[in-house]
Amino acid sequence: MRVRTYFITFNYLLALLAVTCLLMGEVIELSFGILVLTTLGAFWILEWNKKIPVMPHRLFSLWKIGVVALPAVYFVFQPEMLNLVTGFLLFVLLTRFLYKTELNDYLYGYLVSIVCLLIGAIFTQDLVFAFMFLAFYLILCWALMFYHMIVEKVGSRATPQDFRFAGEADSARGSLFGLSSFMILVSLGITATIFLTFPRFGLGFLELASSSSPVTGFSDQVRLGDVGEIKQNQSVVMRVEFTRHGQPYRPKSKVLWRGVALDHYDGQMWRSTMPMVWRSRHRPGTNTVLFHVPNPKDVVEQEIYMESFDSPVIFTHGVVMKIDGTFERIQMDNGQVFKTTDNHMGPRRFSMISDLGADYHAFRLPVQPDLSFLRNGPTPHLQLPQLSDQLHQFAPTLVNDSDPEELKASKILNHLQHFNYSMNMKRETRLSAIDEFLFVRKEGHCEYFASAMVLLLRLNGVPARMVNGFMGTEWNEMGNYMIVRQAHAHSWVEAYIPGKGWKTYDPTPPDPAAGLNRLNALSRTYDMMRLYWQRYVVKYSARDQVRVVEFFNRGAHRLTDQFKKLRSVSMDEVLQFFKNRSEIWLGLLVLAVLLIGLLRSPFWRGWSWMPKPPYAAQLYRKMLRKLEKRGIHKPASSTHLEFLERLTGLAPDKRNCVREITGLYERYRFGRDFVSKQQIEHMEKLVRQL
Repeated sequence: MRVRTYFITFNYLLALLAVTCLLMGEVIELSFGILVLTTLGAFWILEWNKKIPVMPHRLFSLWKIGVVALPAVYFVFQPEMLNLVTGFLLFVLLTRFLYKTELNDYLYGYLVSIVCLLIGAIFTQDLVFAFMFLAFYLILCWALMFYHMIVEKVGSRATPQDFRFAGEADSARGSLFGLSSFMILVSLGITATIFLTFPRFGLGFLELASSSSPVTGFSDQVRLGDVGEIKQNQSVVMRVEFTRHGQPYRPKSKVLWRGVALDHYDGQMWRSTMPMVWRSRHRPGTNTVLFHVPNPKDVVEQEIYMESFDSPVIFTHGVVMKIDGTFERIQMDNGQVFKTTDNHMGPRRFSMISDLGADYHAFRLPVQPDLSFLRNGPTPHLQLPQLSDQLHQFAPTLVNDSDPEELKASKILNHLQHFNYSMNMKRETRLSAIDEFLFVRKEGHCEYFASAMVLLLRLNGVPARMVNGFMGTEWNEMGNYMIVRQAHAHSWVEAYIPGKGWKTYDPTPPDPAAGLNRLNALSRTYDMMRLYWQRYVVKYSARDQVRVVEFFNRGAHRLTDQFKKLRSVSMDEVLQFFKNRSEIWLGLLVLAVLLIGLLRSPFWRGWSWMPKPPYAAQLYRKMLRKLEKRGIHKPASSTHLEFLERLTGLAPDKRNCVREITGLYERYRFGRDFVSKQQIEHMEKLVRQL
């Protein structure tokens, strides 16, 4: 393929990847991105046909446009600063493809593409960006390589009229990409080493908020049915690694990740009316103490890697004693719901130390919660909307007035567990949603079970509230971590039992479809790579650097100890070790045979990362080896023409073959013509005649 073809293609591929990265990070609108990509495609066709680039008009000036147009657009239309800057960068990128004053302008286009990629990287923190970055890095290196080839032909100050046809007569072979790819990978390895060792700092102002829509199922106001809509989405919310006593740990049963607690219901909407009772600042990298547990029973450490999920809620499992993460402020309401107050909803990382076995009286809160409702009569946890007479009459039939609160909750729970699970909640009657669920359908999903149980408990005098969160059941055996998806969104009940505090009840029966969408081996591998991308790249911190140093330090000590042990082993012990293990000798013998066969195979002799010489030069060298077998050696100081004149003792027919091969070698090695298949076959025939 021609050098000019490669050069043009790589220039447009860089711009394509930069715009795609902006689209993935939702930095620019989809319609605007498609318009930019369409314009790039049109410019590529024009440049392919040598119609562009052209010299800009004398009145065209980017810096004048920036000084005049940008302030005008900002004060008239008042766009966000990020959108204004990104839009101007894309305008510069497109105009650089259309207008060029000299060949150096291609370098400005590369710089703009890099800036667009970096902007997109702030918002695209998914594993896909890793592949995009590798492709961008590789293509940028190739583009610079071919740029310098064009510079050698026409110079860096050449005008569009001069460089428009540059590289048309030159070709690039595949071996060039083999060597360059190897060198690029080596440089990438060096870059990765610098990334791992360079001092780490927080992102600070670069941790910008996501522009996607908030998740309404995890806020202070939730419409009945919102959680059911979330359950239709298979997107991953978080991945969680568990450790106990420093060792990986897998929970034995389902894990309830507590999100928001809701206490007020108006018949259609659940709300939280519980005030904030505690706030604190947090310094990332240090643990903030939440609950104090005097005698922990079952302490588990959880590393949580959140995807972009627009909810400030911190999902917790167990009684959280300490927490660390990528947030600066934390607060808790009277329902023990934790939220961050930072304006950042992108990928986050939390580290929690929780006690899974603590009961209500075994820990102390940051502040004493308001439990005055136990003394002062009706409270939000006993609030009831306008209910039907049928529901008022039905609720007391499930329990006895003399039953303690815990027994009442158990009886109501037992009644609801005879219902069926269903995601199809299309209304069939004009009854209220809860009445239709209890008396007509007798099937539904978790929201309806939890809402019905809360109302039945309150009708029987038991304070209760609904909790929205996630139920973690999916486990990735390859990475040994839990996957929590939006489809795992779940609602359950917390009832206040005197002497025991808030006790959890889950009235929803198992979902028959749960577990049917298990990941295959390829999907588990890809998901594990996504976790490692978040763990070791996006959220790589100074603490991780310390762990890396400690890991290599421990490895060095183990290696030193093993070496010391080997020094004390005698040769007789080594021989005795191998003497009784015939399988080791058999394996070494098979390995040796395979290596010898591979080294002698034509495939190995023909394979090389180094670029191969032009075909005419290969055949000329092959001819010289044939002559050396006849005792005719070419001096290193003589040229190919001088060597031809000295072949006076060679037979005339053989000398004619050498003359013709030398002429073809001179023509195709130093000229600009290309060797055809017929000419290659002819040259090989001449070599065989020697």
